[in-house]
Amino acid sequence: GINAEYMGDPQAASDGCMQRWGVRPDIYSAVIDYGGWNIKHTATNIFFTNGGLDPWRGGGVTSSLSDSLIAVVIPDVGHHIDLMFSDPRDPPAVIATRQAQRKAIAQWIATRNRN
Repeated sequence: GINAEYMGDPQAASDGCMQRWGVRPDIYSAVIDYGGWNIKHTATNIFFTNGGLDPWRGGGVTSSLSDSLIAVVIPDVGHHIDLMFSDPRDPPAVIATRQAQRKAIAQWIATRNRN
């Protein structure tokens, strides 16, 4: 991965990849392929989740962009906790987020099936 020293410095990150692996990342490919922050014009049916304690949260979608581009920040949890197996000790916010995910996905499927 990229060390913290490269965070916020794309050139340093690229140099680090070249030095370690002999390749340079195409830092613009996701923007070109998926629209970057203009994703609301190119995508639908995505449920973005971020943990309130996740250090990657700053680069994520943290507020909903439309009815089908939903974003939730789950307080006091880390990276991808909502994608882990359910556990009786899961915080209420994680349980609620999983319920919201299931509801949104069911709605998207129902809408697709009607069309």
